Amino acid sequence: MIIAQIDRSAGIMGCLDQGTDLVGSLRALCVDKNIHCAHISGYGYLVNPQFIGYSRSEKALSTPQIQEGLFVTSSLQGSISMGEDHQPDVTVFCEAAAAGLGRSKTVSGRLHEATVHFLEFIITPVDGVVFRRILDDATGLPTWLQMLPAGAHYATPPSPKTKSLDGVASILRGVRDEREDEEEVQLVDGDWLSHPRLGMCRVERFDGEERVKVRLSSGRMAELMLSLFKLSPGGVRDGARVFEVTMRGKKV
Repeated sequence: MIIAQIDRSAGIMGCLDQGTDLVGSLRALCVDKNIHCAHISGYGYLVNPQFIGYSRSEKALSTPQIQEGLFVTSSLQGSISMGEDHQPDVTVFCEAAAAGLGRSKTVSGRLHEATVHFLEFIITPVDGVVFRRILDDATGLPTWLQMLPAGAHYATPPSPKTKSLDGVASILRGVRDEREDEEEVQLVDGDWLSHPRLGMCRVERFDGEERVKVRLSSGRMAELMLSLFKLSPGGVRDGARVFEVTMRGKKV
């Protein structure tokens, strides 16, 4: 494997050795470089790739299907998260589209594993936060549930049945004393949160204590834990309040 890393924020560019497993090699590199949250992109040639399909009607992923032969990747995008299926480790999630050389066959889906013939890649870390995946009952897909500050991913994962965030109670206790000295902010539906990573989010629901459900600019819903952030007034937008979000432990 050949890699080049100018600085962490710029990411890592590299080339995987022929005959190695693509997904396993990327995961090993992220573990070695202590990368827990990142975006992945790549291009090249794969031998006998295994893809996992998805059925919307059954709300389930299929078993890995081997596609025999040599394929060229027209697209390979993915991410690094922590603890898919509640395992406290690095998870590589890659979606790819590939065309068989000399054939009209094109395959796509989640890449389970593949032998590298030639592949160059870029890993761009996102520092300060960690995303944890959980199987979403509504879609049957492993989606992001939790966003935690870096270092907090070793907390007990939430229950797959309740999707509760109570598993990070020990983390919340660590910031509870700090919150007692702050002026309490009572969010209401329609408020805006200016998030350093997610951008401008609209508050859809606040349970009055910890959990804030927000809608991102993309339209996707996300759930945040108020105890992990500081809120400060940030003005008005569309007639609603705006709050600046700062991660605890980070300087404004």
